[in-house]
Amino acid sequence: MPGTTPAYQPIDATFDSSLGTMYPGGSFVIVSGTIAAETVITTLAPHGLTSLDRVFFTASTTSNPALTVTPHQVVTVLSPTTFSVPVNCSAGATAGAFDYSILSIPTTPGAAPLINVGTAHGLRVGDTVTIVASGSTPSLDGAQVVTAIESPTAFRVLTSAVPTTVAGSITAAHYSKTTFYSDIYDRGHQDGGGGLVLTSVISTAPVTTKVDIEGSFDGANWFNTSYATMAAPQTLAVAQLTVTTAVSTNYKIPASYEVNGIAWRFLRLKFSSSTNIIMSGRIHTTP
Repeated sequence: MPGTTPAYQPIDATFDSSLGTMYPGGSFVIVSGTIAAETVITTLAPHGLTSLDRVFFTASTTSNPALTVTPHQVVTVLSPTTFSVPVNCSAGATAGAFDYSILSIPTTPGAAPLINVGTAHGLRVGDTVTIVASGSTPSLDGAQVVTAIESPTAFRVLTSAVPTTVAGSITAAHYSKTTFYSDIYDRGHQDGGGGLVLTSVISTAPVTTKVDIEGSFDGANWFNTSYATMAAPQTLAVAQLTVTTAVSTNYKIPASYEVNGIAWRFLRLKFSSSTNIIMSGRIHTTP
């Protein structure tokens, strides 16, 4: 379940730019698993995995053995919605879920422990992850803020707890993304309006994500900026959006000189409570 790599978006002549594609923060539901020595897992929405990635199965229904018995598994990608794992099942799965695996937490010096994970994490500095069964001493379990991106499969978290033991496990450690962000769009000035397109691709229930449209003057301090729906373009709001269906929705971003319009130079999307839903955003601004 990777995400896009963090990047400021360049301004071009069209003032049209992608905010990236954001994969679920937590569990990604599987539709079925076959009866086979290499069980084939099917997902409703594209899983975004690459062969040799590791996933962590958090739920398994009817498969024998249950996929959760040995939850860390290496995947072989067969298609955008199927992959196999080296589990010999005599009964197929009718449901289940997986999330992000943690492979190791080395005993590195300093106050920002390194987390090595099993698939491209798509995280950005400032995101929050929730770690389960870290195995470190002291424990890194619970919510942790990402402070640095070391590679597509490694990041550091904000804590003064320096692990004194090599931690992480191919049997227990995993994490979910609690709060995470899109790419940042920089339009180069603070005036003018535009439009935002949010597109969602859903898996099986439960499906939900919370989205805040955030603006900033300096790229460091952020606030919820105003928007309006196409059905009521003169009625502005700043409230958090809740997405539960597969839709492509257009929002008007008002200019700062409009009533209740809020000036911004930088714009991003903040996601929370994200389960089984893939989101992408595109911004169109006026000169």
